[in-house]
Amino acid sequence: MYIKNAENDCQRIADFIRSHLDEIDSIHVTMDMHPFYHIAHPIFWKTADGKEPEVNTLITHADYSSGKYRPADSALNKRVEDYLINLETRGRYVLTIWPPHCLLATAGACVEENLLDAARQWERYKPGRIIDFVTKASNPMTEHYSAIQAEVPDPADPATRINFTLIDKLKNRDIYVAGEALSHCISHTIRDLCVYIPASRITLLTDCTSNVEGFDDIGNHFLVEYKNKGMKTALSTEVTL
Repeated sequence: MYIKNAENDCQRIADFIRSHLDEIDSIHVTMDMHPFYHIAHPIFWKTADGKEPEVNTLITHADYSSGKYRPADSALNKRVEDYLINLETRGRYVLTIWPPHCLLATAGACVEENLLDAARQWERYKPGRIIDFVTKASNPMTEHYSAIQAEVPDPADPATRINFTLIDKLKNRDIYVAGEALSHCISHTIRDLCVYIPASRITLLTDCTSNVEGFDDIGNHFLVEYKNKGMKTALSTEVTL
């Protein structure tokens, strides 16, 4: 899903990697891999008059209960109702309908070309180093903003549960975070990561991330909250590793 200024963020991330080929110990690239039929895509839902909801529609449990929105497949009614209740109970995001994005087997699921080239340079600089590609969000029945866990983990799908493998790789490290989008995937990944790793170990590269348009308040609130918890922020050009 296109985020305004993302191409500039990617250029600065690539520049950061190329400037620190020797100092960076590991690179972890998180990648959404959505099916087209997904709970956060229009195709999954129908309005009361049988149409797909508009992009950026918010769907609450109250909307479901009133019949304003229902899954297109009525066999999923109970599961979807439980999901919406769980989502609100856990205090996660309200279900948002996004344009279909990061679709499996499409270019939209790939890493931006310049950024990938910089990461490959990092691999070539010291043969034996390997980029860690962390895929997520392939379960059609739950949103999965955070790289650590889905919004509502599916008990039948281990890929939606807490990613302790990634957490263990990041423990006892100084972690530099960049990418899209600050208001959603970045903020939720850091929130979940800080359950296991002190916020003081994390530096957010503020010139290498942007909010989803219309959600700036969420990103700004996150910055204030986690800077107060000890998270550091810096411009990519000012970091000394």
